[in-house]
Amino acid sequence: MKRFFAILILFTLALIAIPATQTSAMPEYATRVGEPCGSCHTSAAGGGLRNARGQAWVAQGKLNTVPTLDESLKILGVKVTSNPADFIAPTMPPPAPAPLATRYERKMWVLRLMEFDGN
Repeated sequence: MKRFFAILILFTLALIAIPATQTSAMPEYATRVGEPCGSCHTSAAGGGLRNARGQAWVAQGKLNTVPTLDESLKILGVKVTSNPADFIAPTMPPPAPAPLATRYERKMWVLRLMEFDGN
């Protein structure tokens, strides 16, 4: 048991002694283009993977403007051939509500149930 705790303490000290790696995030790009980090990255906080706009921006050589989504798809060679009507729900009127039962109808229903003697 003492050996286990000694190994655990040594492992913990080794983890503390390992220097943390630095990220290479560049927030100055967001400042330069005037858009938030989330416009080019999949994470709203920035860093990590780039979305289509970020990939097209890099493909263009990191200009001072980030292309729109449509421009980005054209730059990346993506052809969108869908019909927007396929994604729009048809406008249907809501179903009519069921008629409300009056007090008399409910009373009669209860009386019928009380008179019911089985099969």
